[in-house]
Amino acid sequence: MKVNMKKLLLLLTFIFSFSLFAQNVGLDGETDLTVDPLFQLDMPDDGVSEKEKTEVPDEALFSEDDEDSEDVEEEEPDSVTAEEESIPESKASKGGISQVPAAKRPKKADSEKVSAAAEKDENENTAEEYRNTIKYGIPSEISELVDNLIKNEDPRFSDELYDVFQTAKNNTIKEKILTYFTKLEDPCLEDYAVNLLNDPYDESGAVVKACFQYISAVKTKAAIPAVISLIEGENENYFNDAIAALGEIGGADEAVFLMEYMNRDDLSDAQRQILMRTSGKMHAVETWDYLVDVLEDEDENSFVRMYAAESLGLMEKKESVPVLINAFTANDPNLRQYVIKGLLHYPDVTEAKETVIQGIRDEHWRVRQEAIKAVKEMKLTDAVPFLVYRAKNDSEKVIKEESIKTLGALDTKEGNDFLISQVTDKKVGDSSKKKVIEVLLIDGKVGEKEILELANTCLEDDRRKDLRHAIGKELAKYKRPQYEEVCLKYLQSKDATTIGLGLDIYKTNKFASAESKMRELYADKKTNSGIRTRIKKMLEIEDE
Repeated sequence: MKVNMKKLLLLLTFIFSFSLFAQNVGLDGETDLTVDPLFQLDMPDDGVSEKEKTEVPDEALFSEDDEDSEDVEEEEPDSVTAEEESIPESKASKGGISQVPAAKRPKKADSEKVSAAAEKDENENTAEEYRNTIKYGIPSEISELVDNLIKNEDPRFSDELYDVFQTAKNNTIKEKILTYFTKLEDPCLEDYAVNLLNDPYDESGAVVKACFQYISAVKTKAAIPAVISLIEGENENYFNDAIAALGEIGGADEAVFLMEYMNRDDLSDAQRQILMRTSGKMHAVETWDYLVDVLEDEDENSFVRMYAAESLGLMEKKESVPVLINAFTANDPNLRQYVIKGLLHYPDVTEAKETVIQGIRDEHWRVRQEAIKAVKEMKLTDAVPFLVYRAKNDSEKVIKEESIKTLGALDTKEGNDFLISQVTDKKVGDSSKKKVIEVLLIDGKVGEKEILELANTCLEDDRRKDLRHAIGKELAKYKRPQYEEVCLKYLQSKDATTIGLGLDIYKTNKFASAESKMRELYADKKTNSGIRTRIKKMLEIEDE
């Protein structure tokens, strides 16, 4: 047989080439594009980066000249809902391990707050007693002390509590001290909180919750990856707190992430509600279109729609006003209430103000109450006649009281005249007078003279002890020299509760003229033992 050497050479070349190709094909059928170094050619450096050499433009993959291009079938795009289309693509960093911030000491306490806290001490040894409790006290003693420090906004013991926290094993102490620094908005425990949220599963639920509240108060953005991981995780115990925290520390990207997350099929209505409510706090206008779609969807869960209305208001985007006003026509009073919550963020928009004022006349008391609160915040003095009418005539006590509070805050002549008339009019019951007195004394601008006259009248009439006590309680809240005379009269009463209120007024004002009467009360063995004990502490009386 005569062999054609040319054809044989071509055949051998083909077999050799195919063999090389086969070696570079994995068992899964995917081609290994790594070239064996033995077959690399030494090419001159043309100034093109390695990345540019390996990247191939999309056009090159499917060029018009490709003979097989007409055989490629175009994939049908997945159907997308209108709401999904309105959500911009999230750029938020997904969940992960948060980088723990560096450890740091508490910040220096504000001098004015230190002075204010010191004034509330029972005696000159109080601060030292507090320090000893922190150093040597049992958990319940420390817990009670920290509650008191939080109540009084006392920042003097930050360093001592920080040091105790570092070695504390008791969860109650950890929780209380976290709450203390949350109140102070001091970032000194960020490292602890972030580290715990990276892996909270073996920790006390109360401590984990306190960490969420703490990072929210001090705006610890470093915690975002850990918080997102807990939202996406399977442990639902952390879901609500994690969402609430993200609403405080996250930004626009995290808001978009929450809106994307809402489209999951496995979320409960309650979870979708908190997602919606939280997104509004983040003021992310990027989600505005999506929120409008939710609000206008009558088939959507009613509570989700409510929180969408509130969120649109929080964005302070004026385009929201007509959308919200349109939603105010809904039959659902809960939705109308939350529309008012949204509209109060537009105090300079006429249509928003008009709708809020009309809300005072709504048939449902919750809507009226929300409208009255909004009037107070928006400072809508045009609403005063409506408020006076509601204070006089509303069938709900809560609406009457809300109207009185708002009238006091608006501080108009018409409103103040009405409030003073409630104090002086004998036809107005004492129970109604209490709320008016509380409101008028907040600023003490008007009505104080009439209230002091009423207090003197009640001091002479034991049938009005209840109102006398209510007035004394309010007077004791304020440091005002004009209360000296009434303080003495309270101390001269034969009623123990009245005398106790006189001591409260003295404690706030430290009237020198009252001290002689207090010593007289202390010397009288017939005086109530509780009152004598209080006087002894106040005047630092030492028994002989």
